[in-house]
Amino acid sequence: MANPNIPTLRSIEAMKREIESQLMLLDDLELVGQVDVSRCTMTGSGDSYVAASIASYLSNCRIKCCYPSTLIFKPEILIDRELYIISISGRTAQNIVAAKLAKKNNTKTIAITADPESELGRVCDGIVRIKYSKDGTLTSGTLSFISSMLTCLSLTTKITYNTKDLRYAFEIANNRIDDLLKKIPNTTSSILFLADGLLYPVACYASLKLNEVLGIRSYPYSLEDYCHAPLFSIKKDDKVIILSGSENHVTHSKIIKHLVEKLGGLDYSLSSLDFPGPSYLDCLFQAIFSAQLLSLKMAEKNGLVDCFFVQSRDLLEISSDCIY
Repeated sequence: MANPNIPTLRSIEAMKREIESQLMLLDDLELVGQVDVSRCTMTGSGDSYVAASIASYLSNCRIKCCYPSTLIFKPEILIDRELYIISISGRTAQNIVAAKLAKKNNTKTIAITADPESELGRVCDGIVRIKYSKDGTLTSGTLSFISSMLTCLSLTTKITYNTKDLRYAFEIANNRIDDLLKKIPNTTSSILFLADGLLYPVACYASLKLNEVLGIRSYPYSLEDYCHAPLFSIKKDDKVIILSGSENHVTHSKIIKHLVEKLGGLDYSLSSLDFPGPSYLDCLFQAIFSAQLLSLKMAEKNGLVDCFFVQSRDLLEISSDCIY
C-alpha cells in the first residue's frame, strides 16, 4: 500500500522514475542458480511472455516458451518437463489455470513472481521471487519487465554484466531515441517494429509499450513476414522502425537495406535503430531501454501526464476482467 504521506505520482512521472531506477538494478540482482534448460518450459502473458521469449532465445531455444492458453489446450506439452510461470502480480487467471492443470498431470510448477503470497504462489510447488515492489502508482511496466527478464536469465544463463555497462547502454538508447523522435511525424497513426532474432521479442515489447502509454496502434513483425503480406497495408502516415543488432546475418542486412532504400524512395517514413553490441546483452539492453524511452519521450512530447490505459477506465475495466 502507498504511504498516505507521500503524494501519488502521475503515471508518466512514475514510469520515468522506474526507467531511471533500472540502472542500479544489477547491483542488487541475486543469481538464483541454473535450471535444467532441456526440461524447462516457461510461460507468461504480455511483458512476462516477452521475458520468457528472450530467455528461450538465449538458451539456443532449448527452453520451451508457450502462452498459458497453449498449455491449457495441450497440457501434454509438459510431459517430462518443469513449468516456470512468470507473473509479477501472481494474479493472471490463465497462468493459474495452467499451473493447476500442470500439477494435476504431475508436472513440477515454479512461480516466478514478486508476490509469493499470491494465488499463483500458493498453487505452485516452488517460488523464485522477483525483486520488484511498486510505489502504489499504476503505470506501464518497465522496471517490472526488466526485473522479470533478468530473473529468467539468471535461471538459464550466466549473466556477466555490470552497472557501468548498463549506464552505457542507457546512454546509447537515449541518443538513439532523441534522434528518432525528430523523424516521427506528429500525425503518425501506426508504428511498426521490424526485427529478427533476439530483437524480435524487444519489438513485441516496444509495441506493447506504445499501446499502453500512447494508445496508438503498434505492431511487431519479423522482417521476412512483414514482406510477405503486411507490407501491402502500409500507409503514408505509418512509421516503420527496423531494429538491428550485432548478430545480423548477411541476408538480414540485405533485407534491411532494400526496405530502407525502396520504401524511403516511395516517401514512406522508415528508420533503422542499430544497436552495435558488442555482446548479446549489450545489444539487448540498448534495445530494451530504447523501447521504454521511445514511449516515455513521445508521451512527454505530447504533454501526457498519464498513460493512455490509466485514463481509459472503461477499457481498463474490460482488460482487467479478461486478465484476472
